Amino acid sequence: MEFNTPSEESLSERINKRDRERRNVIEKRKEEKQQLIVETEQASYFKDAFDSTCTNIKKLLDSAESAPTSSLLEIFDKVNKDILMLKNYLFESKIFLKMYDIRKAQETLQILENDAAQLEAKLVPRKKFGFKNRRVIKKSSDKPSDVTDGLKDMKITEGNAANGVGKQCSKKIYNKYGDNTCMLLGKTDEKLVLDAENVNKNDVLLTDLTRCTVKIYGTPNTLHMVSLVQCTVLIGPVTTSVFVDNCLDCDFAFACQQLRLHSSTNCKIYLHVTSRAIIEDSTKIFVAPYNWSYEDQMNHFKLAGLDHKINNWDSIDDFNWLSKEKSSPNWSILEPELRVKSWD
Repeated sequence: MEFNTPSEESLSERINKRDRERRNVIEKRKEEKQQLIVETEQASYFKDAFDSTCTNIKKLLDSAESAPTSSLLEIFDKVNKDILMLKNYLFESKIFLKMYDIRKAQETLQILENDAAQLEAKLVPRKKFGFKNRRVIKKSSDKPSDVTDGLKDMKITEGNAANGVGKQCSKKIYNKYGDNTCMLLGKTDEKLVLDAENVNKNDVLLTDLTRCTVKIYGTPNTLHMVSLVQCTVLIGPVTTSVFVDNCLDCDFAFACQQLRLHSSTNCKIYLHVTSRAIIEDSTKIFVAPYNWSYEDQMNHFKLAGLDHKINNWDSIDDFNWLSKEKSSPNWSILEPELRVKSWD
């Protein structure tokens, strides 16, 4: 009987081990190659779909110039929804796109969004904005009363150069947002109200407010909130998007199609949103379902085109956290016991 010597057994084991390692390397390379092929195909498909949709959006915008006035709202509604869809598609595709392609797509979307907003402002002029320095008197009729009836302890006010914002700064803001934008600028320790008559289908800008309480009734077209500190802002249904930038220690309650939140810290958002909300460069963001209510609010939901039954308040995409395995540490759900029960 023959026996293998220890050295022979050791040699055989080494040969088998190296063979297994070689096979593993080959298999790994095959997987990496296949993954590269898949990602390349995905990137190619994304580019084709993205470019095709952008082309269709441009055609819609070109057609708006000669379209009858009655169809303009439908055209711009379609354009805004397609741009929003592309933004969500881009975010979902980031995992296999190169940084250059992501930046290029973002720039393309920004240009489209700006062109659409400028053209809509040109072709669908909104009611000239102006605050009324009086409280609406409730009249006895079958027509629904204005939601600001009875708010005698609040005031409707407009921020301007005389209210703490320099003329040069004010001019820049008006040039950027347009003279049809409702603006509250440079306020401290005040209670402010915008009513539906002034707000409906207008853009709204709140900026440089400190320790203010703001109530906005009606259906703004878009809402911009910039540089707010320790403020509480309660808003009715917004037709399109809410943009929040550089806000600190604030409580917000609003409904919208899309939320974009940038560079903000320690904010609580009571949210109703029909798409996925997006945050970027933000920390300590807490979300809860939208729970502010007021008279005639359901009619405002209809006017804004929002379905009050569809609410993705807890579906947040963080542009600074691309991992799908772990949740972003920059936002969380506000515990029920910590939520505001009544805003009155």
